[in-house]
Amino acid sequence: MFQWVSALVRDKPDQATSRPISPMGRQVQVRYDCGYIRNNRLVFNVDDKRRLRQQVKDEMGLDPFTEQLPAERLEMAQYHANDQLLFNSADGIVRVNNAQIQLHPESIKTVGLLCLNSSINTVEHRTIVVVENLAIMPLCHTWQLPLVDPHALWVYRGDHKSGAKAKACCDFLQRFGADKTVIVFSDMDPKGLEIALTVPHAQYWLGPELSAWDGCFKSDSANCSGYDVQSDAMAFLMKTRDEGLLTEPFGELVLRIRKERSSFRQEHVYAHNVNLSLFPIRQKIA
Repeated sequence: MFQWVSALVRDKPDQATSRPISPMGRQVQVRYDCGYIRNNRLVFNVDDKRRLRQQVKDEMGLDPFTEQLPAERLEMAQYHANDQLLFNSADGIVRVNNAQIQLHPESIKTVGLLCLNSSINTVEHRTIVVVENLAIMPLCHTWQLPLVDPHALWVYRGDHKSGAKAKACCDFLQRFGADKTVIVFSDMDPKGLEIALTVPHAQYWLGPELSAWDGCFKSDSANCSGYDVQSDAMAFLMKTRDEGLLTEPFGELVLRIRKERSSFRQEHVYAHNVNLSLFPIRQKIA
């Protein structure tokens, strides 16, 4: 991401710059709240690039306009004050660095293990579940989920307030997700589905099963205002669907959300005991 931003801010710094819409570009736009979509391209004006340069500089202590990242990961770690991940697991055991870390879910309810991303060298889990909302993290060992792997590792996607950060989660998945089954467990709203499409190596979205959609969208817990403030995410979803990149069930969910103009959060899924299913996200390229 630093390299992507560096190339952007160096490109004609006194002019607007456009880029093809890509998962990395969308991650930068969402994370740093800058840029906009026009004519199916990501556009960053002069002010966007200046703010983006300063935000990255403040965050990492490196100027993306004049400096490059160190080559060694351990050397890089000093620039990541927020290089933290929040882990939990379905069976209460986190398996990383060839060790088994017991979180004792039966004796104490825990959100999980907060650790440095740069300290993770190996991951012994076959399945990684990326969770959007912090309130869901303590529930992984009490919620009956349609996962084929009872030892799945849960990773909090991160936010700007907690110790765990979204950029650390993305980096973790870039490093270890290629040979894992990566599942995104998020809200049933444009933003949640956008996360599923932009998280590295994500293959499945975990959410309410098809037969539960009517009840979710018509529920008193459904949130119409949550949909209204996510127009950019909705536009991204529709563009991706129209390009034929989504599986049929995931594409149908995008159309359904647009039709209902409503959303349903993970917390309400849990509170109402809604049955869940796994939905493949992207069409497989032959």
